[in-house]
Amino acid sequence: MSATIVLADTNVISELVRSTPDAQVMRWLQTVPLMAISAITLEEAHFGLGWQPNTRKLALFNALVERLHAVYPITPAIAQRGGALRGQFQAQGTTRSAPDMLIAATAIEHQLVLATRNVRDFLGCGVQIVNPFDAL
Repeated sequence: MSATIVLADTNVISELVRSTPDAQVMRWLQTVPLMAISAITLEEAHFGLGWQPNTRKLALFNALVERLHAVYPITPAIAQRGGALRGQFQAQGTTRSAPDMLIAATAIEHQLVLATRNVRDFLGCGVQIVNPFDAL
């Protein structure tokens, strides 16, 4: 039986590199056997660090990435699934962002649990979600 892999959304990774991370998130982190991110999260984090440079956060982020189980790339299958999800929501009159749908598609394609504070952004995507800010 393989360990559960948790795909961390950008807001979770951002919390982990704060000066004082949320205590609940840190307790939750102790229960996570394997954590990964999407290439989307990698891009979003580097965007934020490029926009508002912070050498301490960059060093923490780089150290965190080194310890991750994986950084999942956007494959053609993930791109197709992400586009289909976004299209389905749009057809229902709901706008979802391309980055969020690509993160959801990554979780679905690799059968991962998605950790996010923004649960509402991923409802209806068919992905198992945990909110580390409310977990335990």
